[in-house]
Amino acid sequence: MRKTTVKENENRRYIFNDIKIDYINDEFDVVIIGCGIAGIYSALHIDPSKKIAMINKGEIKSGSSYYAQGGIAAVMSKSDSYNLHIEDTLNAGAGLCDIEAVKVLVNEGPENIRELINLNVPFDVNSEGELEIGKEGGHRERRIVHCGGDATGKETTKQLYHIAFEKENIKFFFNTSFTDIILNEANNEVAGVILQDGKNTFVFETKNVILATGGIGQIYNYTTNPKGAVGDGISAAYRAGAVIESMEMVQFHPTTMIPHYETDRLFLISEAVRGEGGILRNRMGEAFMQGVHPMADLAPRDIVTRAIYKELLKSGDTYVFIDAGCMTKEFFAERFPTIYNECVKFNINVPEDFIPVRPAQHYHMGGIKTDLNGRTNIKGLYACGETASTGIHGANRLASNSMLECLVFGKRCALDINSQSESDQQNKDNLSADKINKIVTSCNKLDGNKLDVHQIKGFSVEIKNIMSIYVGAIRKVDGMLFALERIDRIMSYIDKTDIDNFEEAELYNMVQTAKMVTESALDQKENIGAHYVEDAGE
Repeated sequence: MRKTTVKENENRRYIFNDIKIDYINDEFDVVIIGCGIAGIYSALHIDPSKKIAMINKGEIKSGSSYYAQGGIAAVMSKSDSYNLHIEDTLNAGAGLCDIEAVKVLVNEGPENIRELINLNVPFDVNSEGELEIGKEGGHRERRIVHCGGDATGKETTKQLYHIAFEKENIKFFFNTSFTDIILNEANNEVAGVILQDGKNTFVFETKNVILATGGIGQIYNYTTNPKGAVGDGISAAYRAGAVIESMEMVQFHPTTMIPHYETDRLFLISEAVRGEGGILRNRMGEAFMQGVHPMADLAPRDIVTRAIYKELLKSGDTYVFIDAGCMTKEFFAERFPTIYNECVKFNINVPEDFIPVRPAQHYHMGGIKTDLNGRTNIKGLYACGETASTGIHGANRLASNSMLECLVFGKRCALDINSQSESDQQNKDNLSADKINKIVTSCNKLDGNKLDVHQIKGFSVEIKNIMSIYVGAIRKVDGMLFALERIDRIMSYIDKTDIDNFEEAELYNMVQTAKMVTESALDQKENIGAHYVEDAGE
C-alpha cells in the first residue's frame, strides 16, 4: 500500500496579486495559525521568553476543537495497554499508518492527559474520584476520557484559553485571516506570513510558523466542520512548496443528526452513544450492522458509513436511526447532555425515540506532511492537528485519537522550536512592503478580471455539489474524472482573477483543496479505509 503525494503547484504562488501592505510587525518569534487545541497547546509549551502571535479566522467558538464531543483516547486504565491502543489505531488506519508516529502518539498520550488534569481541565470522574473512561468505535477497551459528558472540546478549549490569556508572551488576533507564507528567497526558510483583518493587509515577520488550521469539511455540502474550514493552511503550505500527502483520505462520520434548519455545520451524534450500547437501525427496526463487521455498531467509521449508505440506497430513505433504548433517560442526559439537549430542542424524546442520523464529512486524515516533531520540508514551517499528515491516522482515523494528536504533536512542535539555537532565531529576512509587493507581483501573472459576489457564491455551491456527489464516501472513476474537469475549469478562471479580500481568498483555497483531494483520489488505485471506489479495478 502506498501514500499519495500531491504534485507540485502549477497555479499562482500567492493568493493576493497586487497588495498594499499596511504595516509589518517584526516582534513575534513564533506565529501560530489556528487557535484550536493543537495551536493553543503548542503556544503554552513554547518558552515564555519567545513572543507568540495567535491568529484565528473567527472567534473562540469558531473552530472544530470547541465542538468536539466524544473525548480523548489514551491508556489510562489497568485493563488497557499501549500495545492494544497501537493495534486498534493501526487496524483503523487500514495498513497506511506510520507505526513510529502511532507509537509516539500512544506512548506520550497519558502524560499529556495528566498535564491537562494539572491544568485543571475538568475531566469527568466517578463517585470515587477516578476518571470516567468511555468506549468508542474501533476501540477494544475503554480508553476515552471526557469532560462535561459530551463537551470535551468545549471544556478543554475554554480552560486552555483561560490560561493562555494570562500569558504575557501570547497575543491573540481574532477575526484575522491568514493567506500566505513568505519565504526567504536565499535559503527557502520561513520569513513571515501575510494576514488580513478586513480593514488592513499586513505582514508578521517571523522565522517560525505553526499551522494548526483544522480541516477541509466545507468543500462538502454536509459536514460537522465549522464555517470556513476549507483547507486554508494546507493550501498556503502547498503554494509555498510544502509536501502534501493523502488528500484523498476524507473521513465521513456515520451519525450526524438530520438538520431541522439550514446550517453550515451538522450536529454530531458522538460515537460514544454507540459505545454505551446504542444500536443503528433502519426504518424496519432492523439492527443492520449485525453481520457486517465483527464489532457491529462499533466497527471503524468508514465501514459503518458505507453500511448506512447501502441501507439508504435500498430503502430510498434519507436517514437511519440510533436506538439508545438500552439506557435510562437519566443516564443519557448525564452522560450526553449536549446531545440530549439538542434532541429535546427538536422534540426527540430520547432514549424512547430513535435519533434520525446520516453520514457527513467529519475529518481529514491527509494534509501537510510532517516528521515526528511537526516539521515540514520547509525550515521554520510546522504543522499539527488535523491540518498535518503525521501518518498516525493512515486511511481512517480511530475515534478520539484526533484531540490526542493535537496534544502530543502540538507539544512536540513547541519543544522543537524551544531547542533551536540563538543563531537559528536571528537574521530575519528584513522584509519591506516594496520587497513583498515585488515578490508577489512577480509570481502572479493575471488577466486582471474581478470576481463578483454572485460568482463567489456560485462557484462555492458548485464545488460543494461536485465534491459531495462525485468525491464523497463512495466514489466512481468516471465521476471523479468529471469532478476534476469541472474543478480545473473553475480553477483556471479564478487563477487569472484579481484577488484582494477574504471572501475571494477563501474561495481560492476551497477550489485548490477540492482539486488536491480529487487528484489524489484518482491517483490512489487501491480501496483503503476511507477511500472507497465502487468500480475500482474495472
